[in-house]
Formats: sequence, C-alpha cells, structure tokens
Amino acid sequence: MADTMPLFTDLPCLFGSGFLQDYAGQIMSDPRMAIVELIANAYDAGATRVDVQWPSEPGLRLAVTDNGTGMTELELGRRWKTFPYDRQKEQGPDVLFPPGVTGHHRQAFGRSGKGRFAPFCFADSYCIETWKNDRFIRVLVKMTDGGLEPFAWNIEGQSEKKGHGTCVSTDLTRRFLSVEEVSEIIGAKFLVDPSFAICVNKQPVQLLGLKSLVSTTVPVQPHGAVAVRRIDSAVQDRVVRLRGITWWVNQRMVGEPSWEGLDGEGAYLDGRTAEARRYSFVVEADLLRESVKADWSGFHANGKVNAVRDAVHRHVVETLSELLSSTRKEQKKAALARHRDLLGGLPVVSRKMVGQFVEQVLEKCPTITPRDLSRTVAILGKLEQSQSAYDLLKSLAECSPEDLDRWNQLMQEFSARNAEIILTELQKRLTLIERLQELVGSRKTDELHDLQPLFERGLWIFGPEYEAVDFRSNLGLARIIRGLLGGTDKALPIRRPDFVALADTSIGVYSAAEYKDNGEISGVRKVLIVELKKGGFTLTQKEVDQARDYAKELRKGTHVSPTTEIVAYVLGTLLEEGLQVARMGERNETQIIPMIYQTILDRAHSRTFNLQRRLKESGPKVDSDSEVEEVLAQPVQGEMFEESGVSKGEQ
Repeated sequence: MADTMPLFTDLPCLFGSGFLQDYAGQIMSDPRMAIVELIANAYDAGATRVDVQWPSEPGLRLAVTDNGTGMTELELGRRWKTFPYDRQKEQGPDVLFPPGVTGHHRQAFGRSGKGRFAPFCFADSYCIETWKNDRFIRVLVKMTDGGLEPFAWNIEGQSEKKGHGTCVSTDLTRRFLSVEEVSEIIGAKFLVDPSFAICVNKQPVQLLGLKSLVSTTVPVQPHGAVAVRRIDSAVQDRVVRLRGITWWVNQRMVGEPSWEGLDGEGAYLDGRTAEARRYSFVVEADLLRESVKADWSGFHANGKVNAVRDAVHRHVVETLSELLSSTRKEQKKAALARHRDLLGGLPVVSRKMVGQFVEQVLEKCPTITPRDLSRTVAILGKLEQSQSAYDLLKSLAECSPEDLDRWNQLMQEFSARNAEIILTELQKRLTLIERLQELVGSRKTDELHDLQPLFERGLWIFGPEYEAVDFRSNLGLARIIRGLLGGTDKALPIRRPDFVALADTSIGVYSAAEYKDNGEISGVRKVLIVELKKGGFTLTQKEVDQARDYAKELRKGTHVSPTTEIVAYVLGTLLEEGLQVARMGERNETQIIPMIYQTILDRAHSRTFNLQRRLKESGPKVDSDSEVEEVLAQPVQGEMFEESGVSKGEQ
C-alpha cells in the first residue's frame, strides 16, 4: 500500500480556510475601509463618475458602478487570480483613462490588488460585471473553505455591450452602515479631486455637505481671499495619495495633493502617519486662474501666487499645530525622557529653553524621527550644560545691593554644605506638599493610589513622632486588613503589597517596633493606619466604624499586643456634620481620626513654617517648560520597582 500512496512532493499547493482573511486583512473586516477600497478601484480604472447603490437595511443589494475603462475577460482573470497583483508593473503608476476622457492626470492608489476582496467584507460572494471593447462579461466570485483555490470563479454570462465600465454587487448580509455614514466616508476621502463625481443612491456627494468639513476664509492682502476647507476623516486606510493640501481653481484640481510645505520649510506632515491619513485641506483659489500652468500641473511663480501660498501656509501650520498639540507633546516628552538625567542637572531657565526648542523642531520638521529628535535634545542639553558654570556669576550680577547683603550674611552663618542640607530637606517637603495638593482632590483611581507612597514619605505631617526612622509600612498588618475586606483589592498599575488598594480607597499600615532593655525587638509599639478616600468623598460614621473594625482585627492576631497604640486617620474631602474622633480602650489605645484633606495640608504648611506660601508671595517665579518638568517629575524605572517592593530581577 505504501507504494500506491502519493508522494508529499507530488501534492499541489493548498490554501487554508483563513488565507484570504490573513491576506486582505482589515479590508475584509472593516466596512469603512472596504467601502473606500471599492471606490479606489473605480478611481484607478479612470472613472469620472461612480454610482453607489447602498441598501436601507441588511440583506438588500449593494452595488458600485463606474464609467472607467472596464476589463476584458483576460484582464479580469489575470487581475483577480494573481497573488499579489503588481499593479504598477502590469499597468504602470498612472491611471489609464477611457477613450474620449482628456485633460486629467492621476496616480493610481492600487499596488497589490487587495482591494478586489473588499466585497467579502459584506457577504461570502459577489458579482463582477464589466464591459470593454463592446464585450460584456459577468463573473460570480465566491469564498471557499480553502483547498486548491481561495475563492471560486464562475463565468455566468457574456454578451455584446457598448461603452465601458464595471459594476461590483452583492447582497449586504453583514457589517451594515447607514447611508449617511457611507456618504461621509466616501466624501471625506475622494472629494478633494473635483474630476471624480460620486453619487450615493442617486444623490451627489458634495464637499460642502460633509459633516467633517470645516471652512475658513483666509484673507490675502491686497488680492482678496481664498476658501480653505479642512476635512477630518476618522477612517485610516491605504488610500493616502489624496491626503494633504489640494489646490482648486474653477472647480478643477491643480497639480497633485501633497503635504509638502513651502520651499525650505519641509513637509507639513509625514504622509505615513495617522494624522496625515486623517486630515485634508482643499484650497479654492479662483483668484489664481490666470496663474495656472497650461497643463494644470501647478502655478506660475509670481507675487500673487506667493502671497496666496504664504497665507495658506500660515493657516495650515496654525491649524495643524492646534490639532496635533497633544501628539507633539507626547513626542516631545518621549524625547525628553531619554535625557532626564541631563535635563535634571540644568537650571530651570535652560530646561525651558530646551523645551521650547524641541517644540519648534517638531513644528518646523514634522517628519523628524524619534531618534533624531532625541539626539537634538542631547546636543542642546549639553550646550546648555556647558554654560551653567557661569550661572553663579550671572545670578550675583543680577542681585540687588540688598540681596547681596543677605547672601553675605547667610554665608557667614552657614557653610555651603549646611545650607545645602537644610534647603534640600525643605525643598523635598515643599515639593511633597505641592504634589499632595495636586492629587488629593482627584476623582481618578490611579491618582488616588499614587497618594499612599507620598504619604509614606510625609508621615511627619501627622505629628513629630512619625518622623522617627522606625516607622515603616507593614506587609503583615496590611494582609490582615485585606483579608477582612474579603480580598476585594484589584490589580492596579501601581500597587505595593503593603497597601490595600480598592476602587475608591487606599489603605496604608505603618508600624514602629518596641524594644527590650537589651535592644532586641519585642513587638509593635505603635501602629498608624492611613486610609485615603478619592476626591469628592464625604466621610460618614460608616467610614469611622470601618476603620475601628480594622483596629479590632489587628488586635485579634499575634502582630500587636493589647497595649499597642493604634491610630487610624481616615481622610476625605468633606466630613459629615457632627462626626467626631472615636477613642476605645481603657487608656484610649485605639483612636480613629476622621479628617479632611485640607486640614492635613494646613498642618503640613504649618510644620514647614508656611514657607511654600511665603515663597510664592515673595519674589518672581522663573517660568518653566511644563513638558520638561512633567518628564522630570515622573519616577524612573528603578524608583518604580523600589516603590512596588519588587526587585528588577523579579520582573
């Protein structure tokens, strides 16, 4: 029997059942992309008009008909059955128009022919009707379960027919969209070329009717004004050749759409980015009709053309700067983060200068790569670093006579080292207070749980005794509270095992050891519980009782003794009227203290002699760059590991 079995090398190549889905990708799963591909096929076929029949409900007929060149049976078979179909090699990069269509020039969208499978997004089979050279052919294309071919191909009819064109149709059985949404999708992608008319259910899709259109009149002194239409299309697809700035004169396109800026200014956007695929600008410049070249490939250079281009350039740059501000901020922060050690050693003025320079680079050179932007930050940072040696002389030169007297007095009383220790510790505490002020009112869960590490560094706020080095967060006691709450803590981006993290609560447990006469640890002297509620939370008797239950549960175990003092602070934004401190035990060993965030912050200010407020009121503040300061405020990777109690090796 082995002799009769076919050899593996004799078997033909087979297609798996999911081949087409993998090959065509989103074209077969995203209806918006599929619609755009169907229209792009008509555009590449040299059509000047496309009629879309879109059903009002699922199950009815969908059809896209164009007046393009059409295909012969041989052309249809070759283009549909070749994987991949090299459009540029077979037909060239430019669109071939039907006989009688003149005065137009287009560059084709298609490259690999994947758009031919767009109808499979809506049904398992579709029909192609195409006519050319007086011959009509109808073919049914149907998906298969794999095997010798990824789809079935059946010619259902041939006949004579005058003219040229193609119709692709199917019964829309899945991924239904409304007629309005289809019109918006098509219009936002193709109406920048006025020579390409599109109708949906016999209604022309018009540029001015698009919901995604923003129109602005841009004055051009002394020549008049031009209309600039901005189209915002949320569909991300491969059809990007019509993206950019398109110039119209008398409802006819001049040249090709492009993101290229003025000479020497570089490109407005990198055409490969999502933003470049999303936005388009159409400039209606009828006042330049006399400056259009004979072949409509561009404008003749003259003062009027330059004035219009300058005005449009300024408008586009300002618009894109506003639209992309958040994206550019992220690019800026990513570049700054790679050099945070270098930036951290610079004075605030230098850091601001670096930040502003990076913004200008991103605006003037939007195609710059992240690597080159990072190198730019490094170069400028080192240049600023080399100048910092002169900062002291510069600062002294700018001091008033009174300030010089103060500096002289301070230097007589303190050494530079002592002054550094004092000022550094004060700066740490003032920075901690400032950060707490930013977070305590937040309703966001992530920011709530960021508060516990800050309070751990600021236990001194609750009283002088908590400044002792022996007060530390206690993992064992936190586990007891977590067990009491039934294990309801959720996995959070930043969470330490010695914190109990709930949706609207963060609980930290800190303890100080008790020592025997011989210096050995004999137990827990005092426990501090800090329970934080999210911003806007009003503390009631329920929260006080809950904290009392924590203390009771801790006393049940062997971790604390009956004489161990337990103090619990429950912090929120507001207090229920009449809510009081709760004390329990013969010697008030347990205290539950409800308190609002503002009170604890007032205590912090008091224990730092209200220096933060006094500094803000006394003297000018040096402006800083927000993104640079934000990057420097973020913990580095090593600090994040330390805060989470996990070593780098355990990650």
